[in-house]
Amino acid sequence: MKISILILLLTALLVVQGRAQSTGTLKEAKLQITLITPIGTNGTNSINTINTVSFNILAGYHSAVRGFEFGGIANLNRDFVNGFQWAGIANYTGADVTGFQWAGISNVNLGNANAFQFAGISNVNIGSSQIFQGAGIVNYTMGSSNLIQAAGIVNYAEELNGAQFAGIVNFALRDVNGAQLAGIVNAGKSVRGLQAAGIVNATKYVHGAQIAGILNVAQKVEGLQLSVLNVADSVVSGVPIGVLSIVRNGFHEFEIGFSEGLNTTASLKLGVDRFYNIFAIGTQFLNDFRWGVGYGIGTHLVKNTDFKVNLEAISYQINEGTEWTDAYNGLQQLKLTFAGGQNEHVQFYAGPTFNLMVSDYVNKNGKIGSDFPPYSIWSKTNGNTNLRFWIGVNAGIRIH
Repeated sequence: MKISILILLLTALLVVQGRAQSTGTLKEAKLQITLITPIGTNGTNSINTINTVSFNILAGYHSAVRGFEFGGIANLNRDFVNGFQWAGIANYTGADVTGFQWAGISNVNLGNANAFQFAGISNVNIGSSQIFQGAGIVNYTMGSSNLIQAAGIVNYAEELNGAQFAGIVNFALRDVNGAQLAGIVNAGKSVRGLQAAGIVNATKYVHGAQIAGILNVAQKVEGLQLSVLNVADSVVSGVPIGVLSIVRNGFHEFEIGFSEGLNTTASLKLGVDRFYNIFAIGTQFLNDFRWGVGYGIGTHLVKNTDFKVNLEAISYQINEGTEWTDAYNGLQQLKLTFAGGQNEHVQFYAGPTFNLMVSDYVNKNGKIGSDFPPYSIWSKTNGNTNLRFWIGVNAGIRIH
């Protein structure tokens, strides 16, 4: 890191010196050899020389390269590079680079990079990058990146037209047209394509897909959000799929229901019409007291102002008595409901429920299986698990 800082300081000093000099008449050299500028074949006129083949044993500062340049420590060019540069530590170019740059630590250019750039630590472009940047830590492009940025830690571009691959963070200040793939975080103003991150994706607008291990955030979504938690202001088209999807202008509903199994239930539904999450609690009190907590998913098969048809699947853990039951005591429900009413915010619903109780619970009398089911159409015990199936009905009121 100390070497990197030293090279950057040296670069800054040489740039200031070069800008302050009168460029005079540029000349071209087929071959130049320099120990460290001005100790070399171009001497004090190095700053005004365009080289075809350039060897800087330690470091050299020249006008430009049109061909090949090698530097034991650094290659520094005030103007452009067309060709190939290799440096043990750093390459610096004051204008555009066209070709190939390789540096042990850093490639820096103040213009556009129409090139393949490879650096052990960082690639920095004040202009745009047109082909490929590969760095062990950071790629930084002040303008647009128009093909690929690949970094071990961070990629940054004002605008991306292509792909960003980073072990930790990808960041685009403006639009992303392509793909952002990061181990932890992707961020961009708008995305047309794909954002995929191990933890978080964030953008104002996505037209395509957001896929994250934990969280997707967007203001406007046209496409897919897939994560444990999805947050959006609005989903114009497409669907958020996750354990919890919060859409400010989406689907929100509270439900109180009654059935022969769970005599009273309360449910909160969040998401969009095409796919929503269900968080539920319920009690059975007409027989012995039992209670359950459930999670499920649902969709609207039909949705009109005064008539709706919903299909929902919910899984409950049924607890015997007031305490939590450690054994698996699962109620699986598939519900088809029909809802109607003239009130815009309140509707009544009813429909059939298909129930399957899967239980490893052992009763006090040694019997395997819960007595939660009020009756059963089919019952079977395999080893330590009892299965009971029945068809019931459910009804209630919905507030949305």
